[in-house]
Amino acid sequence: MDLLKWKRQSSSQSLQGLVLDSPMTSSSPAGSSPASSINENSLRNSGFFTTVKRSLSRASTSPPSGFADTSSPGTPGSPGRKVLHKQRGSFSSFDSMQRRSSVTSEGYSRVSRTYSMSFSSTRSSTIGIDWKTAIDWKTQQVEAHCPVEADPQVLRSKPTYMVVTQDYIVKMKSKADALSTFPQIGSGPGKDNNSVVPPPEPLLVIPIHMVVSVFFAESSRPSFGIELWWKSSSSRAAYISTQVFFSLPQERADQMGKIVQQLKAKNTEFPDASLVPLEVEAQIVKIFTEEEPGFKTCKPEIFPVVRRSSVRDDTHSTKMDKTRKAQDGASWYLAVGRNMCYLAEAGPGFPVDVKYQTFGLVNLSSFRAKWNLHEERFVLSFREPFKPAVTLELASRYYRQIVITFMKADRFLKPCWPTTLQTVEVFRISGLADPQLLIAGDNYGGLKRTLDAFLSAYRCLPVEWEINWRTAFSPEFRLLPPKAGNTYTNLQLLAVMRSLRYNGYFNSISFNGIDLSTLWDKYDFHGKTTLPYMNRSCLALSDVELGPVRFGSLLHQELHALAFCSETIRQIDLTDCFVESSVRREMAASGKWPAFLFPILNLLELGLTKCNHLLLSGNFLRAPDVEALIEALMTQQVDIQTLDISHCGLSDLALRDIFEVLFHQGYSLQYLDVSGNRGRVHASVIANLSDVIMDLRRLNVSGVLMGDISGPLFSFETLLRFENLEELDLSNYKVNDATLYALESFLSQKPLPLEPHDQSQPDSRKQTPANPASRLRKIALNNCGINGREAARLVRTLGHHTSAHLHISGNPLEDGIDDLCRAISMTPGPVGLHMDMVEFRDETNFVALMKALMANKNISFLSMAGTAPTPSANAPCPPEVCEALEEFFANNKSVRYLDLSGYSGKLDEGQLGKGSARSLRGLASNDTLTHLRIRNQDLHEDVGTLGEVIRQNSKLRMVDCRDNNWNLTSVQFLAKSLKLNKTIIEFPFEQTEYDRVWKRVVTDVRRQNISKTAMATQREQENVLRDALQKQVQALKDTVQRNRLALELNSPFAIGFDDSPDTCGETGWPSLELKMPNNNQSSLPPNLSATNQKLLQVTPSPSRLLDLDLDSDLMTTPVDAQVRDKQKEMRVHKVPSVVPMTVRSDAVEADADLTAPYHVGRDEAMLETPPSASSLNDDDAGWASPTTSGILDSPMTPRTPPSGLGLPDGSGVMEKESRTPSPPRYSGMNVSRDSPQMVPVFDMGTYFSGQNFVGSRYRIGGLEAHMEE
Repeated sequence: MDLLKWKRQSSSQSLQGLVLDSPMTSSSPAGSSPASSINENSLRNSGFFTTVKRSLSRASTSPPSGFADTSSPGTPGSPGRKVLHKQRGSFSSFDSMQRRSSVTSEGYSRVSRTYSMSFSSTRSSTIGIDWKTAIDWKTQQVEAHCPVEADPQVLRSKPTYMVVTQDYIVKMKSKADALSTFPQIGSGPGKDNNSVVPPPEPLLVIPIHMVVSVFFAESSRPSFGIELWWKSSSSRAAYISTQVFFSLPQERADQMGKIVQQLKAKNTEFPDASLVPLEVEAQIVKIFTEEEPGFKTCKPEIFPVVRRSSVRDDTHSTKMDKTRKAQDGASWYLAVGRNMCYLAEAGPGFPVDVKYQTFGLVNLSSFRAKWNLHEERFVLSFREPFKPAVTLELASRYYRQIVITFMKADRFLKPCWPTTLQTVEVFRISGLADPQLLIAGDNYGGLKRTLDAFLSAYRCLPVEWEINWRTAFSPEFRLLPPKAGNTYTNLQLLAVMRSLRYNGYFNSISFNGIDLSTLWDKYDFHGKTTLPYMNRSCLALSDVELGPVRFGSLLHQELHALAFCSETIRQIDLTDCFVESSVRREMAASGKWPAFLFPILNLLELGLTKCNHLLLSGNFLRAPDVEALIEALMTQQVDIQTLDISHCGLSDLALRDIFEVLFHQGYSLQYLDVSGNRGRVHASVIANLSDVIMDLRRLNVSGVLMGDISGPLFSFETLLRFENLEELDLSNYKVNDATLYALESFLSQKPLPLEPHDQSQPDSRKQTPANPASRLRKIALNNCGINGREAARLVRTLGHHTSAHLHISGNPLEDGIDDLCRAISMTPGPVGLHMDMVEFRDETNFVALMKALMANKNISFLSMAGTAPTPSANAPCPPEVCEALEEFFANNKSVRYLDLSGYSGKLDEGQLGKGSARSLRGLASNDTLTHLRIRNQDLHEDVGTLGEVIRQNSKLRMVDCRDNNWNLTSVQFLAKSLKLNKTIIEFPFEQTEYDRVWKRVVTDVRRQNISKTAMATQREQENVLRDALQKQVQALKDTVQRNRLALELNSPFAIGFDDSPDTCGETGWPSLELKMPNNNQSSLPPNLSATNQKLLQVTPSPSRLLDLDLDSDLMTTPVDAQVRDKQKEMRVHKVPSVVPMTVRSDAVEADADLTAPYHVGRDEAMLETPPSASSLNDDDAGWASPTTSGILDSPMTPRTPPSGLGLPDGSGVMEKESRTPSPPRYSGMNVSRDSPQMVPVFDMGTYFSGQNFVGSRYRIGGLEAHMEE
């Protein structure tokens, strides 16, 4: 039988399993998939005939009417082969390589979908099926047809004709050929259906289901064109493109509309079709895993795209490029990972070679697109700091999913950034109504999520940070110095500052000790940098209000953003950020003095920030900053509450000018610290200033006062006005009697606000956020010439203030020591007593003082560093002094923190005599002292006594005995003694201490004027001793770690190493109390590792342990359960705190490793075209060149809200919203009556004059997120 007749008999249903590249279509009058014309030679050579017969037997379909001959189509010698065209493809070995073995059940559905859409396109050509001859075009339903212009750049080019069917886009040689091939178009010279003459061969056939993108052609030709990109049928990872031009724009619009309609139908018909070939997808997933190893279970979103050029330069194209035969080219894929975006290019060869570029998602500076059905083009711009922007001009049939995916990623990575700002500056999607994208909640305002995204985008290492609750304005973000000891790079600092820009969780930010001077003169000229002109409430600043910030450096802009954008920042701690060495270095490089204060001061003058607490201690302030500060202090709108300019190198003139304008801040100033500066001011300036200050809480003028005044520095009436006074430091100024009497009267009449006069009646005054600390905590009168009698009066008056610390160091207290001893022993006194560097010429006075301290029952912190009787040269410690100290150690019932360190200097010494360590024997029975610091007392000769105390005492938690001239034997004895102690969890032995010990060991070994042989022997001895010292030091650390593990074992609490609040700000005294661990959830510690299990093993007997042999191989026994229980019972700490004081960055829990956080379903309602969208005929002529400066740089007006939104009625809207249940965590859209509400915008400035904004405020996962407030 003739093969052509067999072709007509074959139904579309029987060929659904044969023509793999022909998609399944929905039922319609013409609606079955086309039949195939199969070449007999290809069937014979490829062995495909058996498959045809098997497929026909399964199809069981009846032939169409008019055909009587139903014989087998495979009869040899059939005359039908005379009319077949030349074979277009043949079997190759590539087909066998593409055949896969069986797959697992998990991946079966994925592989099968890929076979049906992607893998099939390759096999179709290799088995001999040609698009131009294997399809019965008469059965295709024609959707549109139109003549196509000739290409003037191709010689002898003639107009062609394009036909759009349900399944294909066909380009014919002429209209006559189109009518002959498609007689269903209309009346014309079409051939009869029964004609044996084959129809004309099409010039080009494009399967619609393989189209990647179709968009308006970007060409220099004046015609109206369409550019089509589709997947190649001969290679898995190859694209083919062509351009078709029309004479009239309506013709182009009609053809574009029909093509888009068929593409949408295919998306609906095949919703689960694979977008990306398996080989390419596997390589992109591998790239994602290598680039972002922290998200192993996260799945990137991958879309096939087309990389466009702005305008095609046809004049430089060769004639070969304009041939009618389509050529296979590379394919492109846009992948969106967790923090990065990838543009991958896959070559058409085999195996697939994938090249890629990476872009940080937070570096997205603009996303321009249109929501129209016919506009699949979009432009992405990414810009890293200090680099020019990279623009990607892409197109894809999945452009709507791409738009929503990037919006989800932006909302996920920057949850606190206002949506209006992102719409105005980044996502300029014409015709798209604002979708309400709901994201997964995160702790701390999404800080970790946002910071990690910026660090990844800027390609820099992580930073050290923590969250601090022990501050006046908590919580506080605190950037810590890097562990390596170096400084942070500019990109790291920018990442931290920009991640905090709109974070409304924190009330204060601390950069204490971080060098920020490197950002002072850094400008980003490589692209348009958007100034932070809008805050979270969508309040926009004008150019006049921005002022000099527009022309400032990156440091100025980021400080401006931190103080303005979040609206919750009350304080930015810039202590030691611009030290003198860094400032002078920057000044030498730029020739200008760095200034950094004016961004914050400018906002204060405008009343646009709450950041009125200026912590500038340790910064080298020069004339520009001083002048800006003086000008701000004179402004009426500025209300400074805290001004810390201590240790800023201010001169006499600068201090005088600042104090002159501080009178304007009398009603607001609460904290003032000007200590440690080079300049001096007269005491009368402070006296006059105190008369105008209404609510002084902290005052530190240590070292800056000079001169005498006739009256008191602070009158009694003035001090009574300071009812919230917390700290007063007048050190290094000789106060007169009038000042002391006024202070004594004030302290004797002022009880604590939290301690009422009548204990039977509660106090009505409560601690409020406006009054964060309402207790007197510190009175510092160091080096003020106070004698013992005057100090005694202060001790007596402070008995009413049981939380106050009295600092009287460096004063001649021996004069009137009897009165002081009676006051200490007979009155409660302060809770902390600091008497450092007090000299006693008479030993009996020192003994009397120690007995008085022993009798006191209230002092818990005692510091006597450098306080001791004046010893004779090389004289031993007197027995009376040793006995007094030993008795104090044994009978002390109140002191928990004790500092008995010595002082050794060139001009002064304050050490106990030799043999004073014998007094430490009293500590063996002490059950109160928990922290002991005894440095620089030359205890190496009495190390045995100290070791015995360590072994016997069961209450000590910290022993700091550094700088005591230890040698190797001393360290070994300490290590062995510490092994018998189960409670010491802090034993500082830093590298500096190791260097001191090693220096003494080397000094004892080395000799002068020795031979080479002796020197070699000496080096060997040094190596042996070094190994022995390292072994003992490691044993010290292991023992401390063992005790810590034993204390925390099977407990939900952790040891706190933050500075104790009982020391009044003294550093180096960790609390060592059990508290909640520094993470979001309390959980039991994990199982002990082998190393930690070894540390918890039972120690050997003391007699064996104290053997001083260097190689002491100790026998150990396994851990006993009863011993563990006893170790748990040995805890004597306070009740653990519920809330940790600090949370380190490594303790902050990361987000749940979501599989697909940015996934957008193709059937989601947000992908539909809104009713107000532009029509197909709405063409923007400027869009043909999207890289023009007008599109990239011109400001866009904000979108108006949907027409259905309005102001809510009633006053109970907020209560109603608070009771509304939280939306689903990973929902892509929320369309309900609780949609974003219209809010009036106030004072938006000239930039947004007359515009409206969509605002919404909602809570997700415990995080208060703002779209716009």
